[in-house]
Amino acid sequence: MGRTLVASLLPALVVGAAWLALEDPRRVGEALAVAALALLPALVPAGARRIGAAAVATVGAAWLVFAAQPWELLPFREERVLGPLFGDVAHGIVDFYEVFLPFEPTPNPEMHALVLSAIFGFTLAIGLLVSARRPIAAAAVTVAGVGWPATLLGGTAIAVGAVALAAALAIPLILRASTVRTALAGGLVGALVVAGAAWTSSATTIAREAALDWESWDIRGETSAAPSVRFAWESNYDGIEFPAERTVIFTVTGPEQATYWRASTLNLFTEDHWFEHLLTLGRVEGGSTTQLPPGQLIPSRVSQRRNWAEPDPTRTARGVGLIEQEVKVGAFVDDHLVAAGMPLAIDARRLGTVFQLSGNVLRALESPRRGTTYRVWSYVPDPTPAELAAARGTYPVAVSRYLEVDGREFPPYGVARRADLVEQFFADPSYADFRRYRPMYDVAEGVTRAADTPYETVLALESWLRQEGGFRYDESPPRLERSPLVGFVTRTKAGYCQHFAGAMAAMLRMLGVPARVAVGFASGTKRADNTWVVTDHDAHAWVEVWFRGHGWIAFDPTPGRGTFGGSYSFASDSNEAVAALRRGELADAPPDARSPREPDAGDLPVAVPGGVDERAPSLVAIALLLGALWVVGVGVGKALVRRARYLSRDPQRVATASRRELEGFLRDQGVEVSSNAGFASLQIAVHRELGLDGRPYTIAAARARFGPPGSRDRGAAAARKELRRLIRAARGELSLWARFRGLVSVRSLRAA
Repeated sequence: MGRTLVASLLPALVVGAAWLALEDPRRVGEALAVAALALLPALVPAGARRIGAAAVATVGAAWLVFAAQPWELLPFREERVLGPLFGDVAHGIVDFYEVFLPFEPTPNPEMHALVLSAIFGFTLAIGLLVSARRPIAAAAVTVAGVGWPATLLGGTAIAVGAVALAAALAIPLILRASTVRTALAGGLVGALVVAGAAWTSSATTIAREAALDWESWDIRGETSAAPSVRFAWESNYDGIEFPAERTVIFTVTGPEQATYWRASTLNLFTEDHWFEHLLTLGRVEGGSTTQLPPGQLIPSRVSQRRNWAEPDPTRTARGVGLIEQEVKVGAFVDDHLVAAGMPLAIDARRLGTVFQLSGNVLRALESPRRGTTYRVWSYVPDPTPAELAAARGTYPVAVSRYLEVDGREFPPYGVARRADLVEQFFADPSYADFRRYRPMYDVAEGVTRAADTPYETVLALESWLRQEGGFRYDESPPRLERSPLVGFVTRTKAGYCQHFAGAMAAMLRMLGVPARVAVGFASGTKRADNTWVVTDHDAHAWVEVWFRGHGWIAFDPTPGRGTFGGSYSFASDSNEAVAALRRGELADAPPDARSPREPDAGDLPVAVPGGVDERAPSLVAIALLLGALWVVGVGVGKALVRRARYLSRDPQRVATASRRELEGFLRDQGVEVSSNAGFASLQIAVHRELGLDGRPYTIAAARARFGPPGSRDRGAAAARKELRRLIRAARGELSLWARFRGLVSVRSLRAA
């Protein structure tokens, strides 16, 4: 009973942890309760009592899973046809594939019920199989129980696969190891197998895409040789390198003027890096054109739906102009949907489920395939510089998160005694590590000292980074281990768009102006048919600043990005902006302040440049790889156990080791041999089952075991020699299948 409990406990914990990872916050108490109920039947003697215990545990778990959940929070659907219980489970399964994870269990009782049901079901199956001494089947259930939630979560595929494999291998080891030495040897072999699988998964092409990559499993095993491109959106300051040949990643038809195609926004600034930290605001199901719920920071006249033309959101009504874009996916492998400005409506019929995230970001449940087209209608603000200069520097509470630097919120622009508040901020001893940003703040304050409005502050910083500050564009800038943006602003002054955009946004936040880093693509090249062709070289990062009454406005501090119209960027090289604020023309900038390459080259690192298969190898390939690892692991494990037995100079122990090796060989071939069998019994079994003469081995082993001291050493050497001859002869009489079956059998480890 103790061995059954121990062998079931680790797989049960791994399965439970895998399923609980889908929730946030995690209700560990309920999961432990259903897991404990599931393990109880395995501890009951076999037969009717075990069946009865399983039935009682199932009833108890069903009460915990369904009767004790807050179903009153859920708007029940009338179209259920499977009954309340089965309907809840069915809807829970569907919902897993339609929301971003982890989910909140309280407003999603169906999904939470499915998590508890899965923990109970898999744990019950593991416990019953272990108690029936079916370790291989129990291991398979363990892998399946961990694999399902892993396909939903993703991101930690190798770690999840390694843990699942370790839990699966632990079952036969615990059930069949009879001595501490055998357990240690088996544990070592299992660790080597797990480490080998994890290394293969992280170091080889097949493994990166399939070996333990649960997300990529596809039983059809289809592949595509078309090139694909992936992008790393979060900040990286270590340098970038673009492939020599450009790859078209998508095309856009519709807008007449150049604009940025935003893929995401980086709104969290911590440890001198920018990260995507977005919240799910809504979900759009595929099927029709859908207007998106308005965000908090979209101007009120835009967020009011009565200002939109009904039912067609493509028209302009009451001053709210929406730009229509038809995007056709090329080699772009990403679930982020590119769009201009602030998306207000989307045609998701060919995309399936689409999520609206904070930061004016759209993400599909699955990455669109090559050739997929979708339409987006966006509000792209186009105010004049005079209108931006007149925008008040008072901000709603919702922008406070865009004033945070390393978790600390700077006071907004224009508040009374702001400079004193910032001084107290940096002087606070609890913020000692935060003082590393002080040089960046001092520079920002000095550059913008003459500015009287948020817009003038933005332009001053932008023009300083583009021209006046002595910065240069460099795709291989000096590497700084600590505070790379502070070093960029104060020392190196060399970097690419992530340096320029990241530094400007952080400095604006310190000055109390809400800002964020936008990542995506420049406009690309416009063809005669009004289609914009966007390649991997157009990848870029820029700054978006929030202005009351207008929303998020794009600014571009990276030198050499070109001079664009107002709808593209309100950069300080706009002629209208120059005239409004009487700033110098950037067209006369010195050569070293400009990019050494053409202005439409991109600035984000390509994580996977062209020539990558879009699909991973099939589940068959994964099974073959894991099977091969199992064969190697079992074979090596048995060899180590045999070698360990011979680690003695005592001829009697050597004779005993040879006897146990022969016992193990016979057991692996399905021959029933008593653990107390003597040499004579083994000789009879060899002759009866294999038709071989085992007398030479028996005589030599008996001499080593029972002979006079002077002849024991010679007997031990002869016994090992005769045993090798006997086993070679036996293998020669066996079929290839019988030899393979003996290799992978673990019967010899039961009495090891």
